[in-house]
Amino acid sequence: MNKVLSLLIMSFGLLLQAQTASAEISWNSLSPQQQQVLKQFQGQWEQLPEQRQQRLSKGAERWSNMPPEQRQKAKQRFQRWQQLSPEKRQQLRQRFREFQQMPAEQRITLRKKHQWFKNLPVEKRHALRQRWQNLSPQKRQAIRQRLQNMTPAQRQQLKQRMKRQRRNNAQPGRP
Repeated sequence: MNKVLSLLIMSFGLLLQAQTASAEISWNSLSPQQQQVLKQFQGQWEQLPEQRQQRLSKGAERWSNMPPEQRQKAKQRFQRWQQLSPEKRQQLRQRFREFQQMPAEQRITLRKKHQWFKNLPVEKRHALRQRWQNLSPQKRQAIRQRLQNMTPAQRQQLKQRMKRQRRNNAQPGRP
């Protein structure tokens, strides 16, 4: 019985090892479009870790399927990224890691808020940014802390109060 169990365990281990080895991607198994996108990696492809090969091949596949205008936007974003200082890139990577670690609900809320901000007229976005930047660092930190410490019900009350204030400020003849 023990021999059978040992044989089964060894067989399972060998099977897993064979599957892991086959997960590596050979350069020749890439499509011509992927090879074109990844040509700078050709000489070192076999030495790249399996996970990196997987990510690169998937990225090359996505790139090949992008419409030209989407490719152009991606190139522009990459150029802006390259122009950032190493410190700024590190800061953005850290913020991205923090975003990834947020609960899904919080990420969804943040995305919605970002979309709302992007949909504002340019003048309104500029005015909000300017208003925020004119605050002292201490005041900005105090606002962040206050918002983070609020319960969902308190946040909802604040939103309603702010909506009322905006409505009142938008009505002509109101003091």
